[in-house]
Amino acid sequence: MPTTPTPPTTPARGRGRPRGGDPAQTRERILAAAAEQFAESGYHGTTMVAVAKAAGLSQTGLLHHFPTKEELLAGVLERRDIEDTAGLWDDSLRGWEWFDALVRLAKHNESREVFVRLFTAMAGEAVDDGHPGHAWLRSHHDAARRVIARALAQAKEDGTCHPDAPADLIAQATVAVMDGLQLQWLAEPAVTEMAAPMQAHVDAVRARWEIPSGAR
Repeated sequence: MPTTPTPPTTPARGRGRPRGGDPAQTRERILAAAAEQFAESGYHGTTMVAVAKAAGLSQTGLLHHFPTKEELLAGVLERRDIEDTAGLWDDSLRGWEWFDALVRLAKHNESREVFVRLFTAMAGEAVDDGHPGHAWLRSHHDAARRVIARALAQAKEDGTCHPDAPADLIAQATVAVMDGLQLQWLAEPAVTEMAAPMQAHVDAVRARWEIPSGAR
């Protein structure tokens, strides 16, 4: 006697895992929601429950992708750094071209308030060495200073920058200008742009230390 075929079984979904969802898209949705929450409330004021709700997930679904708030913060900051550099600069730049890239970054930041708020919120909290973002903040500033100092070293090699230009001091001041402009742009309605003041800073540095083509 023929038997009735047993219908194929569908593997059970893990608890909290969205049905039919693309994991990469879900992760991006979580990171976008978390960036807004961290920017608005800071790290300590943000809860995983709030992030899950903003991302349209259960808390279990969120924990499937990011088991801890520390891992979630790390993912958000990594995403921010990737967006910082995407299409704005690469290793083909040399010397003073890196300073032009900083102006482009300032202009880019004018169109992404959430990430500017995220940076200022995290920078304010993460000066405490016990904060989970402290290592990122130090690494972020160290990397920015290295890029600028290397740009000046290249300009010196190319004969377009005075040999006695204090690269480390210029790098430190330039990072301070960039950070300060972000804070003013958020806090003061009269400050409507960041690119123009950044351009003014770059122009001042070049006026002081660049060797004009006719003098080389």
